Amino acid sequence: MGTSGSSSGSGSGTPLVPSWLGGGDSGALPGGDDPPTPDGNDGDDDQGTPQSPDSNPKPPIPPVAAPERFRSARTNFSRFAGSGGSDGRALRRAVRDYVRSGTGGSANAVRRMGTARSAASNALGVFRGIQRDGVQETLRRLNLQSFAGRPIQDIFVGLTEVICQDGGTIDEAITRDAWLETIASLEQFDIEDSDALSADQIQEVFLSFVAHTVEARLYQEIGVNGFKFSEDLQDIEGFDKQFRDYIERSVRDSFACDLSDMADFSDNEIRDIVDKTYLDAWDLLETLGDREG
Repeated sequence: MGTSGSSSGSGSGTPLVPSWLGGGDSGALPGGDDPPTPDGNDGDDDQGTPQSPDSNPKPPIPPVAAPERFRSARTNFSRFAGSGGSDGRALRRAVRDYVRSGTGGSANAVRRMGTARSAASNALGVFRGIQRDGVQETLRRLNLQSFAGRPIQDIFVGLTEVICQDGGTIDEAITRDAWLETIASLEQFDIEDSDALSADQIQEVFLSFVAHTVEARLYQEIGVNGFKFSEDLQDIEGFDKQFRDYIERSVRDSFACDLSDMADFSDNEIRDIVDKTYLDAWDLLETLGDREG
């Protein structure tokens, strides 16, 4: 796996959704109109009314989750890994148990993807700008005009800091790895001209990124807590291929949004598409696991 920030996963006594994990940045997405004036008021003389600290109360602390909530998911995932990828039933059960027991349902699984959702929204914001105004103008707005005219892989690497902004240590690592893995797979999408990104190509890149974030999240939460691979390289490759294929196929099969009018999407519409994409994917993964009993 390409995850750079390895950990032993979430402890069983931590909240279902950590209190520090927000719902994603609510500011303007990149790739849109030129940014507001430096004073931050975008030309509006109304500075607003200062608020006292008590006027913005902190959100309530989420309840502590049930102990050992990841046990079944980790056990099944270890069984799948130990089979060299041949035990697909164990994989489907592992992902189902992660969604249902580990996170408390698909809605919570989506909330746990806060940093990834922000990055996915940023990516669609950039693609919207490219669809509407072309790559050169979009790069100018992002102060990346030096990348204009360069190969598509170089442009996407240049966009990394725009798309993958700061988050929690592991969450940021998951997001950046997912973006870099998406860049590594650009050749399969037949993108020859970055100024002519089609809606289908944008959809493929977007879904590839979403799938990679889900893969990395699952691996961090239930896949690195002590299971042992076979020493057989073929088994390791088989595990990795079956795991990736299952997640990527499920993400694509669950996708039900239309990106053909990307140039006209508002920021809120983009964020809604991102949230729906993650929710539908987790829902399908839970349903597929239920079919295994």
